Amino acid sequence: MRHDQNFNSIAVQSAAQRLGERIRTSRKAQKRSLVDLESACRVHRQTLARLERGDPGVSIGVFLSVLEALRELSSVELLVNQPDTPTHLRSGVDV
Repeated sequence: MRHDQNFNSIAVQSAAQRLGERIRTSRKAQKRSLVDLESACRVHRQTLARLERGDPGVSIGVFLSVLEALRELSSVELLVNQPDTPTHLRSGVDV
């Protein structure tokens, strides 16, 4: 798999960008500014902006705090509540 100079694969970068877009879309749909969200989740707005741009270096703790503030944490619960068997073993696909 190809990696960029930040040592993240293209797939990781793409997923981070999609997650950031999802967070931005949710925030804007709720008519909330970065300053509002900063207050709600106690994360600096520069870090929030990095998250929305898809920076994969933002911690998972920040990501989860933002989802909670946006009332979107249930989206992660769908993933967390999957069976304990890894996807590649469930589908029979080799990785």
